[in-house]
Amino acid sequence: MNIDSLYGKSVALIGYGVSNRALLEYLTENGIYPTVRCPEAVALPEGVRGIFGDGYLNLCEEIAFRSPSVHPDKISGCARVYTDCELFLGNENAYKIGITGSDGKTTTTTLIGEILRCTGKCAHVCGNIGVPLASVFPRVKRGDFVACELSSFQLHRAEIPLDCAVVTSISENHLDYHADMYDYITAKRNILKKAKRAVVNYDMRYRDMFTHPEITYFSQNDLSGQLSARKNYVYIKNGFIYYNEKRLSPAEIIKMRGAHNVYNVLGAVGALYGKIPLESIILAVSCFSGVEHRNEEITTLGGVKFINSSADTSPARTVTTLGSYLGKRVVAIMGGGEKNLDYSPLREAAKQLHAAVLLGENREKIAREISAFTKVITSNDIYEATKIAYTQARPDGYVILTPASTSFDMFENYKDRAEKFKDAVSRLDLND
Repeated sequence: MNIDSLYGKSVALIGYGVSNRALLEYLTENGIYPTVRCPEAVALPEGVRGIFGDGYLNLCEEIAFRSPSVHPDKISGCARVYTDCELFLGNENAYKIGITGSDGKTTTTTLIGEILRCTGKCAHVCGNIGVPLASVFPRVKRGDFVACELSSFQLHRAEIPLDCAVVTSISENHLDYHADMYDYITAKRNILKKAKRAVVNYDMRYRDMFTHPEITYFSQNDLSGQLSARKNYVYIKNGFIYYNEKRLSPAEIIKMRGAHNVYNVLGAVGALYGKIPLESIILAVSCFSGVEHRNEEITTLGGVKFINSSADTSPARTVTTLGSYLGKRVVAIMGGGEKNLDYSPLREAAKQLHAAVLLGENREKIAREISAFTKVITSNDIYEATKIAYTQARPDGYVILTPASTSFDMFENYKDRAEKFKDAVSRLDLND
């Protein structure tokens, strides 16, 4: 679909979050005035009608765009329901790369953008990464590249045209939104429906559910014995990155810490190798140090290093982050909003912790899983938790904010949680 298909139709926006606010501005600038439907009243621009409160999901319009957080099963009426991705990613001017996964999608999306910019090409990075598509696509010109991070919420029941679809990893997540793991995987798998080619993590548990006739696999293991004419492979062999039989670069050019970041690099290589010069890939990867809020070192105080990994919103992410600090004196700050997840994967990681400080609505649930394996201390807020963690980590340990949970019980989002953590670190009295 495109904007021309909306003229003469009644249009609704369901929810008024970041993506739909940008979409409203785009539509009104193009002479389309949708009805905004929300559970609570919001201030709207002049000339825009709002429907609020009970019944806001009972649609009478012909076309609707839902905020990703609004589950389509809750919407009634005869409207054809889309997300902004289906409106904008139909744009044929750009080469469009969509990236999804339970972990690693933000880092991979950002890295793809950095690699493209090293070539001097115009690269737009958008989507679930925090940049609305409606704020980007009016500027997209023929020959540009778009790297778009896509969540399971955006992909749920969507069919999005892409030149390349990247699946970074799949693990349990968002089971407060999806009916079960199969529903979650089905949503993620939609990224492949209209993609011209796919790049998929060969080592992930659910690999066989992500099939495509034009597929490139990536792995940290030597896949040279798997080579065939029907598939492509990016992998590590003897300390080098390979694409099929071609040795590309020493793996030591990867500066980011942790095995999970090796996967992120390999996924980006799989998406771009053959499309742009290898020299640009090597340059960007060798300079890229990661993204904010993911295993981000903040500072060192009193001999203790503070690490912000607030974007670890699932147990799998936390396990991966903590795996980067084996043999260190680590105190983890965990806990937050509940997504109906299984926290038992945290048990093994907990064995390596000096202590865990738990806060948030799911702290008791996490405590039941890990208290047999490490010291557990509960806290009421991020400031108290940070002070306790610092005391436990002294004299030469690490305090790592790695919540394994969403942030919405106590914070606006994971970025707000990170900023509150950084503020708490800045307030520490090193003489306590």
